[in-house]
Amino acid sequence: MFNKKGTYGDFLKSEEGIATNILASRLQSLEENGLIEKSDHPDSKAKVLYMLTQKGIDLLPVFFEIYIWAEKYFDIPKEIKAALKEAKKDKESFIRSKTKELRK
Repeated sequence: MFNKKGTYGDFLKSEEGIATNILASRLQSLEENGLIEKSDHPDSKAKVLYMLTQKGIDLLPVFFEIYIWAEKYFDIPKEIKAALKEAKKDKESFIRSKTKELRK
């Protein structure tokens, strides 16, 4: 949602260092629950592109509030911290703008 990752490889290379079997299981669960959907990758027939569904996009305000809470108690990535600082100035506008961006 915030990191513009869309392929299995993108997720696998993330800082979290998630194991392949766990990643595959979580992606499958997200898909089964209608939060993401798979589509053909525009640049490679060997890759699949994972995209948020409207149901997944609708979680944006929830994640935003969780990040605000997390910022108070944990170290969060600097790009998220910067986005939060800007977003807190006009939360509703940020959510509208980010939702529109995610629908593309």
